[in-house]
Amino acid sequence: MNIEQALKEGAHILYTACVTDTPFLEASLLLCSVLNLQKEELYRHDSIELENAQHERYLQLVQKRAAYHPIAYLIGKQEFWGLPFIVNENVLIPRNDTETLVEQALSMLDEETEYRVLDLATGSGCVGIAVATERPLAHVLLSDLSAKALTIALANSKELLGKELPTIQSDLFRSLQNLRFHMIMSNPPYLSSQWIDQCEKQVKKEPIMALDGMGDDGLSLIRHIISESPHYLENGGILLLECDYRQHQEISDLLLARGFSQIGGKRDLQGLLRVVWGVWHV
Repeated sequence: MNIEQALKEGAHILYTACVTDTPFLEASLLLCSVLNLQKEELYRHDSIELENAQHERYLQLVQKRAAYHPIAYLIGKQEFWGLPFIVNENVLIPRNDTETLVEQALSMLDEETEYRVLDLATGSGCVGIAVATERPLAHVLLSDLSAKALTIALANSKELLGKELPTIQSDLFRSLQNLRFHMIMSNPPYLSSQWIDQCEKQVKKEPIMALDGMGDDGLSLIRHIISESPHYLENGGILLLECDYRQHQEISDLLLARGFSQIGGKRDLQGLLRVVWGVWHV
């Protein structure tokens, strides 16, 4: 079987499974990962014959995708902020909406100042690393409860920054005693159990600890972050959170009740409120 035939075969399987709106594209990405080719090379050499082992590996990936395994996990990469991040089943797949968090962070950090920045619940490291690429003077610390996630974050920082950003394994702030930051940014788990039940099948393949915000409203972890973060912020420091638009007002109220000021929000590409922040003054 040659490349052209394999692509048609894979696309047909994915189309029949109704797992994606772009079956040919996803079949191409899966075959690219097997053959270690770029899409342009794949299409240019579509008459090349596949070895039996290559064809078998390709079909295995296609069948996994047809069973709703996220394609990012199957190819081991996901683009975020224009950068190819390594991902696997131990981290949440970076999403375009989270770039809103990066955009807001950068708007609050000028290029000439050395800041101490914490990416709390970092996962793949995408938020902290994206900020570090744009603000090289910033001292970014990546923190996560999962040691396996931190391994991925370290690999990404080395690959994309040419250096390993400092990391610390911590259950939120538990291991961060005596540290203070000019900015704490976080895309924490914030889905309620009901919302998780309503998620697409492929989303349910992602680590539950990276999705479940706990509690009926999904805000248990965010409440803890808001409550504890003033102990880890410098005077004038900023707490920046990603959330669901349905939680935005309640989170704003929680920030206000905790003593934060200059509370604001930013909308994502769909026009939904995605990011909320507050400034801490002693």
